[in-house]
Order: sequence, then structure tokens, then C-alpha cells
Amino acid sequence: MSLCKVGLPVSLDNNDVGRLLPFFMAVCIYTVVNSIPSAPLWVKGLSKILPLICLCVFILNHGKDFISKRRRVQRLLLALLFSAAGDVLLLMNNTKTFIVGAAMFALAHCLYTWAFGFDPLNMKAGGVIGVAVMLGLSFLSTCSTIYQVLLLCCYCSLIGLMSWRANAPVLFCSHRPPPRVTGAMGAWLFMVSDFVLATNLLCFTVPFQNLIVMGTYYMAQLFITLGIVKENEKID
Repeated sequence: MSLCKVGLPVSLDNNDVGRLLPFFMAVCIYTVVNSIPSAPLWVKGLSKILPLICLCVFILNHGKDFISKRRRVQRLLLALLFSAAGDVLLLMNNTKTFIVGAAMFALAHCLYTWAFGFDPLNMKAGGVIGVAVMLGLSFLSTCSTIYQVLLLCCYCSLIGLMSWRANAPVLFCSHRPPPRVTGAMGAWLFMVSDFVLATNLLCFTVPFQNLIVMGTYYMAQLFITLGIVKENEKID
């Protein structure tokens, strides 16, 4: 089954589609729970990380041998777990837990970078990502304190590095393997999600911000997961 028609260049077989159904159901559950103001915090937290848990299960369903022989898939699993921890911490209305949550995502981006690898280097792709990151950082710095700007610089450097490594096999390349394209799309979606989130927190209220942030975030995690898993399925 090819999902090119809906914008996903990688192909999925029937088993993959069945394994991903819980993910889409979990996203729907989160959407419903998040729309209920009176829902307990622990219910919101559980529903928020449920899609990531489903992606972890999707990876684990490939079997122990598949995971044990592929270090990049192992790093992907760890990145998803750190992302889930960050999601829970960001829910709490506390500055300290917010910073710790951001640190969890920073660690996740380091693991995603490691999972994507550093071959090819592709400095041109790095330049494009660098310009995009600098433009976003310049905008956010206009409505941030010096302390916030320093934190933004650190975080933007890490997510920019991750996006560079995801896009290195795609941008300015004549041959673009579908799994790599999928992973690159996920990296761009992750940057969009974080940019909208930061804009809403630091600058002004973004209309439908939760729908935009979480929609692009879950699609980013899905695309990155599929990109790395499908690329590593080719490895014996």
C-alpha cells in the first residue's frame, strides 16, 4: 500500500497499516480528552503520550532481532521515550518542570540526530536549515528576555542539527530514497510545531495553536519513525 497520495513517499504493507492504526486512534483519543476542560491532569498526560507509546509498540512489533541488530532503531526508541517524558513535564504549570521538559526534548533531538547519522555531510542542506533556524530565532528573540534567548539558542541549535541530518540525504541530492524523504518531512514538521509553540508562549496567542502544534508534532514523530524504521528494514 503506497501512501504517496496523501503526501507520504514511503510505502507501507498491510501489516504496517494495521500496526499504525492504534497510533491514529490514540491521536483521536488525545483530541477528545484535550477538549474536555475538566479532565484530570493524569488523564490528559496519559492521552498525550499514548500516540508515542503506540509508535514504540510499532517498532517493537518488528521483533527483537530487528531492534538488537540496528543501533539507529534503538536510538529512535530512546528518543520517543524522552519525547514522552517531555510531553508529560510540559503539561505541568511550573517553570522548573517546563525547563526539565525542554531538556528531555533536547536529549530526544540528540538521539534523533544520532539515529539519522552523519553520512552524507551535505553542508548546503546545513546552510538551508541554518537560515531557517536563524530566521525563527530572530523573530522569537524580539519578544523574549535575554535568559529566554539563551535557552532558545541552545534548543534551536539542537533541533536545527537534527533537521540538518534528516535533510542531508534529500536536499540538493539527485537520488532521494523515500524513507529519507519521509524522515526529512518529519524534521520540518517538528520545527514548525516548536516554532508555533514558542510563538504562542513568548509572543502572542496563535489561533488554534494546540491543533497546529500537536497535529504537526504527532505527524513529525510518525514520519521520523517511519523514515528511520523503513530505512533500516533494508539492512540485513
